[in-house]
Amino acid sequence: MAATTKSVDHSLWWEPFSSLLTDLENASPSDDLPKPLAKKLKENHDWFVETVVRFKSPNEKSKEALMSSEKIKIGPHELTVKPDFRDKALQVSSYLCLDEVQSYILVDRYLERGNVAENYIVHDPIHVVLLQYFIERQCLLKCTRQILMHALYLGNSLKEESLIREEALKLISDGLEGKLISVLEVLMSCSHPEQMDVDLFTLWAEETLLEDNLVLDIIFLMYYESLCTCTAERWKNLCLLYKGTLSGSYNFGKLAISPEALSSFYQAKIQLLLILIEALNLENLLQMVHDEIPFRFLDSLYFLFIFVFFANHKCLKHSRHHKYLAPNNPNPKRKEKRKTRKEKEKKSNYSKILCFGACGFTLTDVREIDALMSGFDVFEMREGGPLILAWAVFLCLMSSLPQKEESNEFMEIDHVGYVRQAFEASSLSYFLEILQSGILKESDGPVAGYRSVLRTFISAFIASYEISLQEEDGTLNLILGILCYVYRGEESLCIQFWDRASFIDGPIRCLLCNLEGEFPLRTVELLRLLSSLCEGSWPAECVYNFLDKSTGISSLFDITSESLLDNVSQIVETQHPVPIPGIDGLHIPSRTHGHVLKVVDGRTALVRWEHTKSAMFVLLLRLAQIPYLENNEEAFLTLDLLSRMVSCNTAVCFSLMDSCNICHLQATGMNGQIENNVWVVEIISNIVRNLYPNPSGAALICPSNVAAVALKANIFDVASNSSTFNIGWNGLSSGSWLLSGKLAKMLLIDSEQNDYDCPLTISVLDFTMELVRTGVEDDIVVSLIVFSLQYILVNHEYWKYKVKNTRWKVTLKVLEVMKTCILATASSEKLSDVIRDLLLYDSSIHNTLFRIMCTTSEALERLYLNRLIELVEIEGLQLAISSALDISYVMLTKISKDMTSSIPAFHQAVLSSTTKPISVIAAVISLISFFRDPAIQVAAAKLLAMLLQMAEPHPFINSCFCPDDKRMEDLRLSINSILLENWILNDDLFIAVLNLLASAARFQPAFLLSIFDTKEDTAVQLANIGGVKQTTNEPLSGSLASETCSLVNAILQFVESSNDVINSNPCVLLNALNFLKALWHGAGQYTTILERLKSSDKFWKQLSNSIFQSAALEVPVLKSIKESEASLLGHKYRCQSAILETMAYDVFLMKKLLYAESLVKDPSESNKKIKADNNVMKSILSNWCKSSVLGSLIKSYTSCKYDNEIYFHAKVALSLLTVHIMGKLVAGDAGSLSVSLVEKIRHVYKKLTVQPAFSELLAQYSLRGYSEGKELKALIMSDLYYHLQGELEGRKMSAGPFKELSQFLIESKMVKIYENKCNLDLFSNADDVHVFDLGRIQADLGLDMWDYSEWRTSKGIAETMLSCMQKANSMVLIGNSKLSSLKALITVLTVYEDSSLEKMTEVGGKIPDQLIFSCMEHICRSFLDTLEPLSRVPDVSEDVLDFLTSQADLLLHLTRSVRKSLSMSVCLLLLKTSGTGLKMLNDLRTIISGVNNTMKLLIMLILLSMEFCWLDSHISGVKDRESIEGFAEISNVRLGLLPILCNCVTVAECHSLCLTALDLTLKGFLTPDTWFPIIHKHLQLQHVVLKLQDKNSFGSIPVLLKFFLTIARVRGGAEMLLNAGFFSSLKLLFADMSDGRVSSVINSGKKLSTLSDKIEKPQLIWGLGLAVITAMVHSLGDSSLGIDIVANVIPYLFSEKAHLISYFLSAPDFPSDDHGKKRPRAQRTWTSLSKLMETEQTLMLMCVLAQHWNTWVKAMKDTDSQLREMSIHLLAFISRGNQRLGEAPSRTPPLLCPPILKDELDCCNKPSFVNSKNGWFALAPLGCISKPKFSGISTTALVIKDQATESNNHVSQTYFSDSVAIQIYRIAFLLLKFLCLQAEGAAKRAEELGYVDLAHFPELPMPEILHGIQDQAIAIVTELCETNRSKQIHSEVQQVCLLLLQTIEMALYLELCVLQICGIKPMLGRVEDVSKEVKLLMKATEGHAFLKGSMKSLSQIISLVYPDCDEL
Repeated sequence: MAATTKSVDHSLWWEPFSSLLTDLENASPSDDLPKPLAKKLKENHDWFVETVVRFKSPNEKSKEALMSSEKIKIGPHELTVKPDFRDKALQVSSYLCLDEVQSYILVDRYLERGNVAENYIVHDPIHVVLLQYFIERQCLLKCTRQILMHALYLGNSLKEESLIREEALKLISDGLEGKLISVLEVLMSCSHPEQMDVDLFTLWAEETLLEDNLVLDIIFLMYYESLCTCTAERWKNLCLLYKGTLSGSYNFGKLAISPEALSSFYQAKIQLLLILIEALNLENLLQMVHDEIPFRFLDSLYFLFIFVFFANHKCLKHSRHHKYLAPNNPNPKRKEKRKTRKEKEKKSNYSKILCFGACGFTLTDVREIDALMSGFDVFEMREGGPLILAWAVFLCLMSSLPQKEESNEFMEIDHVGYVRQAFEASSLSYFLEILQSGILKESDGPVAGYRSVLRTFISAFIASYEISLQEEDGTLNLILGILCYVYRGEESLCIQFWDRASFIDGPIRCLLCNLEGEFPLRTVELLRLLSSLCEGSWPAECVYNFLDKSTGISSLFDITSESLLDNVSQIVETQHPVPIPGIDGLHIPSRTHGHVLKVVDGRTALVRWEHTKSAMFVLLLRLAQIPYLENNEEAFLTLDLLSRMVSCNTAVCFSLMDSCNICHLQATGMNGQIENNVWVVEIISNIVRNLYPNPSGAALICPSNVAAVALKANIFDVASNSSTFNIGWNGLSSGSWLLSGKLAKMLLIDSEQNDYDCPLTISVLDFTMELVRTGVEDDIVVSLIVFSLQYILVNHEYWKYKVKNTRWKVTLKVLEVMKTCILATASSEKLSDVIRDLLLYDSSIHNTLFRIMCTTSEALERLYLNRLIELVEIEGLQLAISSALDISYVMLTKISKDMTSSIPAFHQAVLSSTTKPISVIAAVISLISFFRDPAIQVAAAKLLAMLLQMAEPHPFINSCFCPDDKRMEDLRLSINSILLENWILNDDLFIAVLNLLASAARFQPAFLLSIFDTKEDTAVQLANIGGVKQTTNEPLSGSLASETCSLVNAILQFVESSNDVINSNPCVLLNALNFLKALWHGAGQYTTILERLKSSDKFWKQLSNSIFQSAALEVPVLKSIKESEASLLGHKYRCQSAILETMAYDVFLMKKLLYAESLVKDPSESNKKIKADNNVMKSILSNWCKSSVLGSLIKSYTSCKYDNEIYFHAKVALSLLTVHIMGKLVAGDAGSLSVSLVEKIRHVYKKLTVQPAFSELLAQYSLRGYSEGKELKALIMSDLYYHLQGELEGRKMSAGPFKELSQFLIESKMVKIYENKCNLDLFSNADDVHVFDLGRIQADLGLDMWDYSEWRTSKGIAETMLSCMQKANSMVLIGNSKLSSLKALITVLTVYEDSSLEKMTEVGGKIPDQLIFSCMEHICRSFLDTLEPLSRVPDVSEDVLDFLTSQADLLLHLTRSVRKSLSMSVCLLLLKTSGTGLKMLNDLRTIISGVNNTMKLLIMLILLSMEFCWLDSHISGVKDRESIEGFAEISNVRLGLLPILCNCVTVAECHSLCLTALDLTLKGFLTPDTWFPIIHKHLQLQHVVLKLQDKNSFGSIPVLLKFFLTIARVRGGAEMLLNAGFFSSLKLLFADMSDGRVSSVINSGKKLSTLSDKIEKPQLIWGLGLAVITAMVHSLGDSSLGIDIVANVIPYLFSEKAHLISYFLSAPDFPSDDHGKKRPRAQRTWTSLSKLMETEQTLMLMCVLAQHWNTWVKAMKDTDSQLREMSIHLLAFISRGNQRLGEAPSRTPPLLCPPILKDELDCCNKPSFVNSKNGWFALAPLGCISKPKFSGISTTALVIKDQATESNNHVSQTYFSDSVAIQIYRIAFLLLKFLCLQAEGAAKRAEELGYVDLAHFPELPMPEILHGIQDQAIAIVTELCETNRSKQIHSEVQQVCLLLLQTIEMALYLELCVLQICGIKPMLGRVEDVSKEVKLLMKATEGHAFLKGSMKSLSQIISLVYPDCDEL
C-alpha cells in the first residue's frame, strides 16, 4: 500500500542556523564574505528579514497533514512521520504555540541524534526539543546581528559590490526595522503558555528575555552609524515601550523570575535607553554647534536629506570609528594620517547641506516628543531620569544653534527644568550604575557602540552645562566615574579622544585640561581620568607626553600688593620660593610669575606658575614622599597609571625609566643647589616593603618591570639566610624556602575585598614570570616559584573572591607561570632541579592540576544549562582546562627526558586509573569530543598521544586505555567528524588527531583497533556530529555518504586529495602520511585496515603521483630563500619521505606474505589478493624505473643544498654580536639583555681575555704605543669586532692572534647554547628542524625593546645575525628534509631489489643498468660537490656529514645492483670518487667528528669496485687495447689509494675494511716491488699488529692475519712483521686458545651454535696465524732471521701448544656397518669445513718447518714420534674412505661435516662440480647435511661426537660436499708430504751414518693405509677422465685431478720407502690390482694434455715400486 504524502507551505522548512552562525563568526571581520557563505545568506534572506516571525503559530492544515499522512513534503524536503515523534511534536506545539509541522521538524531533528550533549544532560526529551527551539531562534537573531556588525566593521573600505554590505542594506530596505519593532512589541507583551509547567516556564522566560536583548542589539546597530534613520514616530514608539516597561504595563517585567532572567530584563531596559539616546543624534548636534550651523525648519531640505541618504549609504557619521563594533577585535589601530584641512572643510560643507537631517525631527516632532517626555514621573520611574536628562541636553544643544532671536522656538521649552528633574532622580548615578553593573561588559553584543553612546552623551552634557570643579560638588566625580568606565578597556575610544580632529571628545578634553590646570591640587581626579584614557600603545604615549610636557605648577598663594603685578590680567610674582604641594624640598623659585586661576578665600588664590616642571616627575616625587600608604587613593592611582602606561607601551616604559635620572634643582637661597636622583623602581620597591596587610595595601602592590632593583631591595622579604641551591628536595617545605606570611595574607585580603581587573595575585605571578624569563637565579626567584606553585596554585581555588571570574584569571596566570618554569628548565641549570622536583613529585600540585582538567565533555555541556553559572565562568574553566592539558603535555615532553629508571610520581598519577575525580586518560578521551572549544580538543589529543607513547613500555597500564564502549563510541564519532570535514576548519586540531592515531598505531594497537571498530559507525550519526540532521529518506551526499563513513574512508578521502594538499598544506599531509607509515610499520596487527586502504584503486596511485609531481623539485638559492618557502619545501620533502617509507614497508610486507603463502601446500584465496596488491606496487616501481621518475628522484635527492659558508657565517655573526655586547657590558650598559645572557657573555669575556692570543695582542699594542697604553682591551675588542665583520662580509681573516680569538668565540659556549639539537619524534614536523633557536636568542636579547634605548643603533648587528641564522635554519630544514627523502629512497630500492626470497615470492625487480650508470655519475659529482667546500670552512655541520653518508650509501647500493655489469670506466669513476672523499675526510677527521661512518662506506665502495671489476677482468683476461689502457689507469689510481688506505687503518671503525682493501690490492694487481715501498713508508704496522691483543677487536683478527699473510709472502714484509713484534702479539693471542677458538669467547657462556650463527665467517685464527708463520719462514728462507724464526717457532708450537697440534691432527674412529657384532658402534663424528682448513694449515706449517731438518731434529728431539703417529692415524682414517663406483652406499656417514655459514648453505644448493662416485666424494654427501643444534664442544678438530640422525638415504652430491672431499684429500696430501720429509730426513741421516738406524727410524704408515689412498685417487681420476673424455675438463676439476695424482705419487714414494726399509716385496695380489687400475688410469688420461707431466712422473715411481707391473 502506497504511503500517503501531503504537501505543506515550503516556508515552514529551515536549515539549522547554528552552523551558519559559526561560519559567520569564523569569517574574517576585515574581509568580505566567501562566496559560498554569501550564497547561504541569500538563501536565508527571508528568514533574516522576517526573523522569528517565520516560526508560525499552530495551523489546522499542518496539524491535519501531520495526523493523516505518512509523509510530509515541504518544498524539496520530505519527512517520514513516526507515530511516537508525532505525539511529542503535538505536545511541543502546545507548549510553544508553534506550527505542528515545524514542531515535528524539531522533534525529528533533535530527538534522533545519538551523540548530542543534551542527551547526557536532560532526561526529558521534550526539554531537549524546547531548548533547541530557543537556540534556533537565538541563532537566527545572532546571524542577523552578525551580518550588520560585519558590514559596519568593513564600512566603506570595500567597493559598493561588497557582498556583506549588500546583504545588510537589502535587509534594511526590505523592512527589517519594522519587523523587529513588531517582534519586540510581541515579545514584551507575551504571556506564558497555560500548559507549561514551572520548570519549562523558567526556561521559556529566560530565553524570551534573551531574544529581547538580541532584537534590541539589532535595532541599535541599524541606528548606529545611520544604516537606518530613526524617525520621530519610531522614536516615540520606542519611548512608549520604554515608558511601559518602566511602569510595568507590559508583561515583559513579569518574566524576570530567575537571576538570569532578571539580568536580561535589566539589560533590555538599558538597551532601550541607549537606543533612544542614540536616536537623538547628539553627535551631529555637537558637530552643528561646533561648526555654528543654523537650524532651519525647511521641509524641502528634510526630504532632500532623506533622498540623499537612501541614494547613498556612505554617509556615516563624521568622526565615529565604525570599527568599534567588531566584538572579536574592538581595538583598531590608530589611523596613520589625520584628515587634511581640505577634507575637513569638505565634510563640514556636506554637513551643512544635510543639517536638517542631523536631528531628523521637525519642530512639530520636537513638541510632540517634549509632551511625551513631560509625562515621565521621575519619582515613580527613576530609570526615566537618564532619558529626561538626555532630552534636556538635546534641547540645550538645539537652542544653542545660531537662529533668529524672534524665531527661536526652543527657548520656550524649559530644558533646565528637565535637568533639575533628572538630577533629583540621580540620573548620572544611574548611568554610573549601568557601567558598574557589568551588564554591558558581559554582553556579546556591540558593547563598544553602547559605550560610545554614553561617551557622546557625557560630552554633550559637558558642552551644554558648566561643570564645577569644586570638591563639594559630586557631579564632577560622577562624570569622571562614567568617563573612566567608558574609556577603560576601549582602545578605539581612547584613540579618538587623543585625536584632535575628534570634535566629539572636545568637551571632555577641555575637562581634562581644567583638571591639569590645577595640578597637583586635583591629582586624584586627574589620575583617574588619565588612567582610563591609557588603553593602547598610542594612547599610553599620549598620556605620558601629556604629563611629561606639562607647562606649569599650580598652588595656593596669598596675594599681597607686592606680588600682584597686573590686577587686570591677574598676573602675580612670588618674592620667595613657594613649596610645591606634597613634595618636601621642592620649590617654585622666587621671582616666578603666575596667573590667578581663581580666588579661593579672601587673598588666597589658586595660581598657575610659569615654572615648567614635568608632571610625571612631580607625580613620582609625590609618590616617593607619601608618608602613609594606608588608604591613600593617590598612591593607588599613581601606581595604576604607571602600570597601565608601561604595560601598553614599551617605549613609555623606557622613557619613564630614563626620567628617573632627571636631576631637579632646589633653590637654597642664592648660593647653592642640591642634586637628587629619583629611581622609579626603588620607589615602588620601598612602597611594597612598607605596605600594610589590608585591602588598600594589597591594592597598591604591582611589581612590574622592576626586576633588578626589586631583587636587590628584597621587596618580598624572603626569609633565607643560606644558599638556596644547596638545599635538597627535602628542604622545600622548610621555612627558609617560603615567603613571609605577610604576602600570603595580602593576597587573601585582595581577593576578598578588591574588585578591580588586575588583582594583586596576578601582579605577583607576572613579576615571578618576568624574573624567570630574564634568567635570574637566586633565592628570591626560587622562593617566588615555590610560593606560586605550592601556595597560590594549590590554594587559590579555596579563596573567596569578590568577583567570581577573578578566580579563573588567577588560575590561568598561575598555570602560565607553571609553563614558563617548565620551559626555563632547558636554559637554567640552577632552577631546573628545583622546578623538576616540584612538578614531578609534589602530589598537591598534581591533584590541583587534575582537579582542573579531569572532567568530561558531558560535564562541561551540563554547565551551559546551569542557570546559576555565568558564561564567563564557564569560559574561564575552559581556558584553564586547555592550559592544564597543555602543561601536562609539556611536562611529559620537556622535563621527562632525563628521567631515571624509576617512574616519577607525576607520571604514575597521570597513568593511574584511580586519579580523582576521574582518570586522566578517561578525561582526555572524553574532552576530545568537546566541540565547543577546539583548543581543549587539540590539547587533549596531544596529551592522549603522549600518554599512549609513554605507557608502551609499561604493559600494566594498558588497561587504562580501555574505557567504556560509550566513551569510545564518542571518541570514534568525534574523530570521524574532524577528519571528514569538507575543508579543514582547524589545522591544529586536524594534525593533533592524526598524531593521536599515529601514536596509537605505534604504541597501543589495541586502542587503535577499538577506534576503528565501526559497528555503530553509521552515516546518520556522522551527520549529527555536525549538527545537521538528514531526513530518513534523503540520500546522504558528499563526505557523509555511507561509503565514506569510517575512519579508513576518511583517510582515503584525504589521500585522494594529496596531490593538491602537498602544494597547499603539506604540513597536514605530512601528519596524515606519518599515520599511514605507522600503520604499515605495525602491519601484522592492522591487516584488515591495510586491506581496506589498499582496496581503493586510487590509494597507491595518488600517493605515487605525489612523488611523480615533485620528482624534479627545484630548490631555490639558499641565500635568498624566504622562511615560508623553506618551510613549504621542507614539508614537501618530508611528505615524499613518508610516502617512500610506506612503499618500502609494503614491498617488504608483500615479500613476507607471499613467502609465507609459498610454504603452504594449499594456498588460500588470500594469496590471489596478496599477489594483486603486489602487482600494483611492483607496477608503480617498475614504471618509475622505465620512465624518468626514479632517475629524477635520485638526482634530486642526492643534490646537496648544504652550504657550510651559511652555517659558518651564522656563527661568525653571533660572535660579532657577542663582541659588540662585550663592549657595552664593559661600559656598564646591559640594556634589555636577560640576566642569564649577561652572565654568559661576561664569562666568555673573562675566558677570551686570558687567551694566549689576547695576551700576545696586549703585548703588541703596548709595545707599539697604541692608545698611549690605555684602554688596550677595548681597542683589541674593537679591532676583533672589525675583523669578524670583515669575515662576515667575505674578507677572510689571515692566520694570527685575531684568527685564534675568532675561532675561540666560534667554538665557545656562547654559540653552543643557542644551537638546537634536532631530536625529532613521532609528532615532529619539518619546522621542528632548525640549527639555531631564534626564539630563545630574541628573548635573551630583548630585541623588541632595543628601539627604545641607546641600543637602537646596535639593532642592525642583531638583525644581521638573526638573518644569517634564519638562512642557516632554512638550509638545514631543506637539507634535513631532503636527507630523509634520500634515506627513504635507499630503503625502497633496497627492498625492491632484494632477491633473498625472489624465487619464492616473485616480488621486486631490477633497475636498468643504464639508468643506474647515469645516476651513479650524477651521485659522484654531487658527492664531490658536497665534499669540496668542507676544506674551506673550519667548522662543518653534522647534517652535511649525514648527507655525505647517505650519498655514499646509495652509491654503494647501486654498485652492488650492477656488480655483474660494471665497466672499467665506472670502476674508475667510483675509485676516484671514493679515494678523493676518503683522503679529504681522513684529513678532516682530527677537527670534525662523525666522518668515520662515511669513510667506512667509501672503503666498502672501493672494495666492491676492485672486487667486481678486477675479478671479472682476471677471469676473462685483458684483450683489447682499451681494456689494457683502462687497466693501467686503474692500477695507477689504486696505487694512489695505498697511502690513503694506510692512513685510514688507524681509524677504529675502518681498520678492518682498510686492511681488506689493502690485502685485495696487494694480492692481485700490483707487483711487490711497486707496492712494498709505499706500504713500508705509510703503514703504521706496529699499530696494526697491536690490534691482535685487543680483545674488543676479536672479529677483525682474521682480517688482520690475512693481511699479514699477504705481506709476509714478501721478504721485506716478513722483516717488517718481525720488527713490529708480530710473534709476541701472536703468542698472546694463542695463549687465549684451547681448541682453535679464543677461550674468552667460549667462556662467555655462549653456545657454539649460537656463536656460529652470529659470526659471518669462521674465526680461523689458528690456521691463519700458522699461515702467516709459514709465509714468513718461507720468505726468509735460510737467512739468519729465517733460522731464528724456525728455532723459536718449533718449541713454541710443538711444546707449549702441543695440545692444539694434537687437537687438529687427532683422527676419529671409523664407523662400522656390521650389525652382527656385539661391540658398540663407534659414535659418528662432527666437524666443519673451517676446521678441516685449519688442519690443512697445521700440516702445511709442519711441512715447511720439517724442511729445516737440522733445526727440526734439534728442536723436536724425541717428541716428533707422537706427531708422526697422529699423522699416520689421520691418514689411516682417510684411507678407509674407499667407496667404490657401483658399490652400495654406506648407511652410516664416517664424518659429519654440516654447513654452518651462509656461504656453505648456498653451496649446498649448488650441484656437484666434480661428479665423482668414488672415495670421499661418495662418502662426504652423507655427512654434509644441516646440523641440529648442539651444546658440546669437541676435543679434536675432526671428532665432535654427538648423536645424529640415521636418515641419510637419497643424499645427493653438492658443491659443498665436493669441497669437503677436496679438503680431505688436501689433508691427505700434506700428511703424505710430511711423512715423506720425515723419511727423507732419515735417509739423509743413514747416508751420513753409513747405515740405517732402525731404532731411530721414523714411523711410517702400513702399506694397506697407502694402498687405500692410492686406490681412492686412481679410481677418482680414472672416473673423471672417462666421464669428460669428449669435452674439456673444467679448471676446478683439473686441479682435483692434479692433486690426486700428486697424492698417488707421494703415497707410492712412502710405500717404496717402507718396502726397502722392511726388505719386503709387494704382494702378488696387490701387483695385479695395481696393474688393472693403472691400465684403466692410463687409458682414461689419454687425450688430457694437462695430465701428461703428472702421468709421466707417476709412471716412474710406479715402476720403482711395482717393477713387475705389466702395464708399465
